[in-house]
Amino acid sequence: MQLRPYQATAIANVREAYRKGHRSVLVVMPTGTGKTVLFAEIARLAKGPVLVLAHRQELVEQAREKIAAWCNDVVAVEMAGRRDFTRSDGTRPKITVASIQTLQQRLGSVPRDAFRIVIVDEAHHATADSYRAVLGHFEAWQLGVTATPDRSDRVPLGEVFATVAFDYDMRTAIRDGWLCPIRSFLVQTQADFSRVRKVAGELATRDVEAVLNQELHLAEVATPILRERDSRPTIVFAASVAHAHALTRVMNQQAGRSDFAAALDGGTAFEQRAPVLQRFRRREIQVLVNCSLFTEGFDVPEIALVAIARPVLSRSFYAQMVGRGTRPAKGKRDLLVLDFVPSHCRHSLAQAVDIFAGGDEELQAHARRIAAASSAAGEAIALELAMELAQQEHEAKQADVVYQLKKRDPFAAVGVDLGPWLRHRGGGERATADQLAFFRRAGLPIEQVAELSSQQAEALRERLLERKAVGLCTPKQARQLVDLGYDPRDMYFDQAQSLLREAKAARRGSRDGARTARGAPDEPGGRSVVAE
Repeated sequence: MQLRPYQATAIANVREAYRKGHRSVLVVMPTGTGKTVLFAEIARLAKGPVLVLAHRQELVEQAREKIAAWCNDVVAVEMAGRRDFTRSDGTRPKITVASIQTLQQRLGSVPRDAFRIVIVDEAHHATADSYRAVLGHFEAWQLGVTATPDRSDRVPLGEVFATVAFDYDMRTAIRDGWLCPIRSFLVQTQADFSRVRKVAGELATRDVEAVLNQELHLAEVATPILRERDSRPTIVFAASVAHAHALTRVMNQQAGRSDFAAALDGGTAFEQRAPVLQRFRRREIQVLVNCSLFTEGFDVPEIALVAIARPVLSRSFYAQMVGRGTRPAKGKRDLLVLDFVPSHCRHSLAQAVDIFAGGDEELQAHARRIAAASSAAGEAIALELAMELAQQEHEAKQADVVYQLKKRDPFAAVGVDLGPWLRHRGGGERATADQLAFFRRAGLPIEQVAELSSQQAEALRERLLERKAVGLCTPKQARQLVDLGYDPRDMYFDQAQSLLREAKAARRGSRDGARTARGAPDEPGGRSVVAE
């Protein structure tokens, strides 16, 4: 077995971060790109015992199995009735995989210096009190690995991890061929979520369940899944346990088979889930319906259709669900994602295109419109194509805005069109010397203002003062921002200040970068914790 190039880079970056003295670092890699292999190699190279933390039984077992295979070594498990951390001869294994719940209860019997490195699988959970208690107990270097660093509760992972050592995004992984392409298809439904409440960052489960468990809406979801899936192994994410079982019932009725689809949830014991999953892997069960059970650590590369049959607000949570189908497999061309869009909803629900659009709201809006238009025409659209078209629209709009701002007079940069003012300037005295001095100090040309009446000039002055009162950028800032290619009309003072500082630093860096790079000394470092 061999590391992929980006995995090798990630490990090198982790080492470098440790050398620079960062004791807790984060690696971000999308689902399906081998996060477990990454930390298995870190564990193999580590100069001392390693602890791997996970929050669910499947994740513990999966990590143990993959690490043992990669390292060709016995991996201990500390979970529930299993106590493998201390062997009968008094020696300790090099690598231990533990359930966070179990280890938190047993911290009193584990020395603080028991491990050299503590690794957190699915590290977006690390801000929880249980993880903080365990991580705070050990005097160890820490490594977090996650596909989704942004949390729906907005608690930043920076509270736990000092730096991001490596970040490999899904779009790049698809481009590089390590993940399969994704196509999105939006299915419009008659579901009305206008009265659904928001609780703890997501829509209230009871409210959603009351809507989606109606027979009409069950059929609205089941029918497109059966129509679009062809022979694709399919996983469906339902809104609740009751919704998952109701959807399964309707799909089995439509398919004419009692075992066409199966439902699993967190209340099903692991021993009962395992046989169902084996049947799904063998393609005896065609559709697996679950309620938030398989958003993490579920590895069936053949999955080629993911149906998001529940409303989702969190982009990271949505990405976790889509990630169940992004792994390449023999004979698999792409992943099809079905998005079910309600007729009415007062909340902005996540969609497949949001995974690539990130935090750029304008780019996201372009991509959503393109995806919706394609689906309305009866065609699924590749996310890469949707984003490429959205980027082109976005750039064209930005270029047009900048061109228009440069073409028009400088007042346009602060949202003022002087044309109507000049056409209706009326009689009376022209702008006073004091008024003209105000505009000159503000950094605006006074030639056209001088043609306005004193009353108009005062109204214009009040408008600029109102901008200042609400915190919008100054005319001087606006002029500089237009030169840099930004639309400053509705930009706030602090945003403008930050952008101008960055531009100044970039110019300084372009002058001094080569000299700095040649003359930079080696970073001081702590002792190595990973073997070279």
